[in-house]
Amino acid sequence: MRLIICVLAMLMLVPAKGAAEANTKWERLWEKADSLYGVQQYDEALRYAELSAEALRHEHSIEGESDVMNLMALIYVRKGEFNEAVKCARRCYEIDVKQGDPDNISSSLNTLAGIYMSMRQPREAEKYILKGIDYAQKADNPQRMAVLHGMASEVYQHLGNHERSLYYATEAYEMEKALGRKDKMAIRQAERAPALIALERYDEAQKALNEAIPGLRESGNLHSLAIACNQMGLLMHRADNDSAAVRYYHEALDIFIAQHDLYNESRSRQGLYEALRQTDPAKAMEHNDRYLELRDSLYDKDTGELLSKYAAEYGVGELKAENRQMQNYIIIGIVGLAVLVCLGCVLVWWMRRRQKQRIAQLIKQIETLKPQPSVVEEQPNEVVEENNEDHKFLMKLVEVVNASLPTGHYGVEQIAQEMNMSVQTFRRRLLSATGESPKAFISALQMERAAKLLTDNPDMPISRVATLCGYDETNSFGRSFKRFYNLTPSQYRDKTA
Repeated sequence: MRLIICVLAMLMLVPAKGAAEANTKWERLWEKADSLYGVQQYDEALRYAELSAEALRHEHSIEGESDVMNLMALIYVRKGEFNEAVKCARRCYEIDVKQGDPDNISSSLNTLAGIYMSMRQPREAEKYILKGIDYAQKADNPQRMAVLHGMASEVYQHLGNHERSLYYATEAYEMEKALGRKDKMAIRQAERAPALIALERYDEAQKALNEAIPGLRESGNLHSLAIACNQMGLLMHRADNDSAAVRYYHEALDIFIAQHDLYNESRSRQGLYEALRQTDPAKAMEHNDRYLELRDSLYDKDTGELLSKYAAEYGVGELKAENRQMQNYIIIGIVGLAVLVCLGCVLVWWMRRRQKQRIAQLIKQIETLKPQPSVVEEQPNEVVEENNEDHKFLMKLVEVVNASLPTGHYGVEQIAQEMNMSVQTFRRRLLSATGESPKAFISALQMERAAKLLTDNPDMPISRVATLCGYDETNSFGRSFKRFYNLTPSQYRDKTA
């Protein structure tokens, strides 16, 4: 899904647009909503924001509507309701453009960039955030500039431009330092860390996180703290300090579970698997199994979000909204893209189902391989000879592949060499005997061998099963196994025990 969770923390940092004293009912309600948003109580924040919007309608005033719509957009993003977020963000931008306030316009553009990031469209987000920085410069608002530079760092991180990501995060940090905002300095250091890690500047990354983590704890910014702990866990694991890595990953995991953040929970689980696999393999596999479950649930969730993304596109619209005809073209394009996505999902499902059926058929064929009589009266001699030759060929191939899997040397060229054949001859021979490719046949042998090992060896570690089946990574083995059997290796073993 990259629901892109880390960028959502950025949206919490947008300074309030309105600076007027809260004299009216809508202002008091808005301030209450803004306060609740700041402490991550999003349901209550939304309730007060809606009451504030209703008070504005009763007062027949559009003054402050931009503030309310901006806050509601941020709340909806945190709740994952992107269609509603887009509606509010679009309305907010329209109001700000009419009023011509560059500071407010820059804030609206920052919100739109955040929504695009949440929908995994960093290229679109880049357009909004760069335009937002231009408006913030015109407004001469250093706080807003720091927020926008922080968002720009997130955008370029997800675009893979780590040098530019580091540049914007460092600029944001220096701005916060000049403003004396220590809590925000901690956030900016946490933003610098992933860019430094990607650039393999590990000492600088650890130094940045050593400043960020205590500051985030002190300020109570739990989401950013947990992301920073995941990053520190990764650094500690790479430094072979797995005991420290486990502590940081566990701190992050507790926060993400409490916040129902599945994506980042999966990252913590994956990190704990890597950090524990040598010292506590059983616990490591528990985290690995949960990680695999989360990956599957996120895939399903991502599929739905991908389809709804195009509906959200229409809600955002073009910023200039040139004319109705252009809007119609956009709608047609969105519908077409949605249809293509649906067809793509169906095609992927069909291909996976077909591949699974083919491997199942091969497994049955492998399981039934046994010595055959040399003469079968009901068949012509040439057919019997052909069948016996196929049988001998497949028996030898099974023996060669099973011997090669634990060594990891089971590529088509290596197997063909062991069979004393050229690659081309080997492919033709296998296709004639089974109707399948070498890759499909080897995959079937791996799955058949894995199932047998799990059933016959209840105490054998999953990592050992993976190795014996030709997998270097237990994660990769678990994904392949579950894709075929619809169960994780541990679940399969429990079921067949």
